[in-house]
Amino acid sequence: MSWQDVLGHDAQIDRFRRNLANGRLASTFLFVGPTGIGKHLFALKLTQALFCQVNPEVACDPCGTCPSCQQVMSDTHPDLHTVGLLPNKNELVVAQFTGGIENSSNQEFKGACYEINLKPVAAKRKVVIVDDADNLNEDSTGKLLKTLEEPPANAVIILIGTSLSQQKDTILSRCQIIPFSPLAVEDMQQILIQQELVDDPEEALELTMISNGSVGLVQQLLDQDLLE
Repeated sequence: MSWQDVLGHDAQIDRFRRNLANGRLASTFLFVGPTGIGKHLFALKLTQALFCQVNPEVACDPCGTCPSCQQVMSDTHPDLHTVGLLPNKNELVVAQFTGGIENSSNQEFKGACYEINLKPVAAKRKVVIVDDADNLNEDSTGKLLKTLEEPPANAVIILIGTSLSQQKDTILSRCQIIPFSPLAVEDMQQILIQQELVDDPEEALELTMISNGSVGLVQQLLDQDLLE
């Protein structure tokens, strides 16, 4: 497993490997790049590397098969918390950071800012992944900033957005920026076939050329039958 299913982002993998090997992992990151190129998958693989029960954190090389690695990918690890747009919402609401809403298990979620400050349950760290960071509103940004200003020890917060212009300066000043580029043609073709989105290399090439290196856009095209 390891990083082999993360294609097209070798420079970012090397960066985190160097940081972990040197013991210099920051507390807050902003992943920016086009939608559908694997930023969330990268965040999950990084979390696996931090939580892995087989390989040490400094190796930044998740085994992919230990209980912790499997829990990360199934979104059941007690020390990983993910925030994203709720159904029928176009903004990340403040309750997702302060608490008072139900999670996927129909249990009350006390909020990402609360959870990140708790002592880890099974790993050495807590990780919060904030998808759709472009959609933070004023209230949710304010609550999140209080945590970013004084992040707890051994906590990692990963915000995922599409561009720097969509982020507030107060967010940018508190994050390490990790840019992600559209996937290369050969990587896109391989991903489309591996994920069984298409089975014909020529069709994979056609989709790659019209999607600007975004697997997410390919999925939309296929789901909406727009190709015909």
